[in-house]
Amino acid sequence: MAVMDGPAPDGPEPDRSIALRTVVTGALVGFLLAVARNSHLRGWTILFAAVAIGATYTAHRLPSNRTLAVIGAGVATTSSWLLPQRDDVAATAILVFLFSLGAGLAVDTWITSGGSTKGRNTALAAVVIALALSLLFPRDVLLVALVLVVAAGTAARLAGLLPARTTSRSRAFALGVVLLVATLFFTAYIGAETPAATWFGGGAVHGPTNTGQVALTFDDGPNLGSTEKIMAILDAHGVKGTFFEVGKAIDAAPSITRALFDDGQLLGNHSYNHDQWRWLDPRYPELQRTQAAFQRAIGTCPVLYRPPHGDRTPFLANVVRDHDMHMVLWSASAGDWATNDAQLVARRILAHARPGAILLLHDGLDGNPQADRSVLVRALPLIIDGLRAQGLSPVRLDRLLGTDAYQPC
Repeated sequence: MAVMDGPAPDGPEPDRSIALRTVVTGALVGFLLAVARNSHLRGWTILFAAVAIGATYTAHRLPSNRTLAVIGAGVATTSSWLLPQRDDVAATAILVFLFSLGAGLAVDTWITSGGSTKGRNTALAAVVIALALSLLFPRDVLLVALVLVVAAGTAARLAGLLPARTTSRSRAFALGVVLLVATLFFTAYIGAETPAATWFGGGAVHGPTNTGQVALTFDDGPNLGSTEKIMAILDAHGVKGTFFEVGKAIDAAPSITRALFDDGQLLGNHSYNHDQWRWLDPRYPELQRTQAAFQRAIGTCPVLYRPPHGDRTPFLANVVRDHDMHMVLWSASAGDWATNDAQLVARRILAHARPGAILLLHDGLDGNPQADRSVLVRALPLIIDGLRAQGLSPVRLDRLLGTDAYQPC
């Protein structure tokens, strides 16, 4: 049974409808301008614009009612909140799609504004206003303004100022559920995968910015071919690093872990298996299992923990707290697991090195002691020399963060 959500418009579109639709057109342009503020994303603006147009057109073709208007406004608001937390192309494209779809559902808009001359002129004015706002205000302020615009359009829709099409209640409900689930899933993904997203169970991503200190951290070891060479390079430069070790690799090569400990390098917990799914277990026994491996190797246990791939949940974060440990993520990564170019690894780290930075490197790969990590052996002297040339001093992570190093097991 079809349910009317308001009278269908007859004849020319009312001025109020044109104005509200074109204001939301300006909001879409404003969102793209907020995206373009990020220098990493600016070159992809045409792609994001195409995604926005496609999503808005999709919203125009979907069922339309007041419930979906509220859901759309919520999706657009969530997308605006998440945007500053990511700077990769794939996640940004999804957020552009969700914002455009949500804004379109909120007021059933399409960028032509009905195709009338008056509509096009109003749309052009909205675009000019969006451009002016993007030049006058920081990105976060602009995003708040866009959310308010969508909220105002939604309120007008609910008040009956915008006409709506006839729609099926069951189709609209199904669409609303799918959109909500998709948005919640992607929000959880960003919370679990983004180092700076502390609201989902995060940890330290940098230290104090007024000391000129940074921390060199090494994940996924110990490694039979590279870890001790890396330790020798650090010692030759008078530097101590932090090694987040995988429990199964500790058990496979405990002598390397003991050598690092005896040399004064800092050790941290990096799970036992370093796989793709155990972090989803609310009990997270991986943490204690790795602490037991440290106890067997060095007789004490680390205070610092880094989740593999940065993946975490609020449950995992609670397990870490229950063990009186601190979760640590990073502020810059070299992507050194995916290249054999030592110069590139060094350039990536040095380009993002700032006072207080926690720098992510890998002396192993997924806890495999046999992995070839010679690229890092070649890159490390370049990194240390480059940091010092920038006036930055590498220190152990416990010193940078002001935490304990070890605790009784």
